[in-house]
Amino acid sequence: MLSIVGVFNSCSSNNKEEDKQYQTIYQSLKDGQSKFIFKMDGNDFYKTESIFTGHLEMLEGSFTMSYFDQFDSNVMIHFGGQKWYEGRPIKATIKLDNGYSSNVMFGRITNKAEKLGAGYLMSEGLITFKVFTKEKFVIVIVGKAKKYPKVEVSDPSYEVKATIVCKNPKFDVVDIDGKKSFYGQ
Repeated sequence: MLSIVGVFNSCSSNNKEEDKQYQTIYQSLKDGQSKFIFKMDGNDFYKTESIFTGHLEMLEGSFTMSYFDQFDSNVMIHFGGQKWYEGRPIKATIKLDNGYSSNVMFGRITNKAEKLGAGYLMSEGLITFKVFTKEKFVIVIVGKAKKYPKVEVSDPSYEVKATIVCKNPKFDVVDIDGKKSFYGQ
């Protein structure tokens, strides 16, 4: 019994520590700004000074997010489903469809002069909305990605852990009741 209590306390303290980190990031942002912290195989994918801006769209059947930073890095998230917004927390499974389309895509410029970049498609994993309010979104992504265009099953995968914190994001709520979708603090 004591070991179960210890594990629960450990999880609680980890959650409290994560909540503190999310709040610190949130407080460092201006309205409309977001921080995307992507780790691939434990290494930072985006520059620490990257600040993203973009747009979110919420529909009855889908959620779409398209963001860019000041270095032309980008992240796109898209998923759908019947009443996707009703879960607490909201979760979406990451999948790679037809070898060229994923519900999470991210990339960055590697050589601006030659217009070269590195793009990745998530091939599996989970998107979890920790906080989902008009003022603040906190999204955690865990899974595997493949470097585009080599996204076949036999191609190498990279472990991805990402945290996205948005402060007063720009978004459109099209045909759902936003009050029913939002939760958290």
